[in-house]
Amino acid sequence: MVSRYRCPFKNLLILDFNTTCEENNYVYPTEIIQMSVSVLNIRDKLIREDQTFNRFVCPVINPVLSEYCARKTGIDQNSINTADTFPVVYDQFVAWLREHNFQPSSIFRQWNNITSVFHILLPERNYDNLPGETFVDKASNYYNIEIIGNAHNAVDKSTFLAKITKQILDDNNLITVTRSLRCNVTSRRVPLNVDPNWITTFQSAMLVFGRMLPLVPAVVYRYFTDDDYAKCQYCKNYADGCTGLVHKQYPHDVYQQLVEPSVFATAAKLDVDFDVDDEDEDQTIFDIHHNSSSFLKEYNILVNPNFLLIF
Repeated sequence: MVSRYRCPFKNLLILDFNTTCEENNYVYPTEIIQMSVSVLNIRDKLIREDQTFNRFVCPVINPVLSEYCARKTGIDQNSINTADTFPVVYDQFVAWLREHNFQPSSIFRQWNNITSVFHILLPERNYDNLPGETFVDKASNYYNIEIIGNAHNAVDKSTFLAKITKQILDDNNLITVTRSLRCNVTSRRVPLNVDPNWITTFQSAMLVFGRMLPLVPAVVYRYFTDDDYAKCQYCKNYADGCTGLVHKQYPHDVYQQLVEPSVFATAAKLDVDFDVDDEDEDQTIFDIHHNSSSFLKEYNILVNPNFLLIF
């Protein structure tokens, strides 16, 4: 084991979500129904079993779980019925961070995608030939670390991911920011030919949603804590300047190709173009923030010199 972990943060917060889902149906926006966090202390090289966060979340668009979702996640409807909505759980999470001295001084959107790190570390990047169907299966087999419980349960998966992350650090590999949400990315400057069956295909749906969302995940090739902390890597603004309320790359071409309005975009009020001058624009922006606060908070990620979120 290395004497000191290669990580510029004091703690890693390993986060996993469960969301609403339907089999082969991506027309509705996914909503968080469970949020779980495990903590890996970098200095002590220790998974802090005494510092965990777990909450069920009541969705507001589709409050009744599909039979497929309940079977896959193992979450029962009663747990959802008695849960708080996401804005309440989000505030509980922030309070939990403060309780354990993580002190969230800024809200922004930078994280480490542990799956992509695993891909890069593999000899010859031979991910597809590893035994197992999912990332959890492949990582479990590769590191000989068993997942205890249900791989689709957020508590069990975040615990497992913490063990995988620790092993990666034990092997003297670097863990730092690898993803961030940006207001402008090169890939969105190329028009998208929308798959007519995008609603039933995960990959196609993610391409469409990636155009609809004002902020989009992007790979971070170089990250310097002093220069890049809490900033959008495109516009270099902090969260108060790069809010995600105004779409900088509005996807006119995507909406024109849709046969019918997107339930996803309409529910989150993404299909409103704020590029057009409008005397009611300020009120409209206020309404989108008020009416879809849970949606906006879903992709607001806390980042702080004290910790880094791991997905």
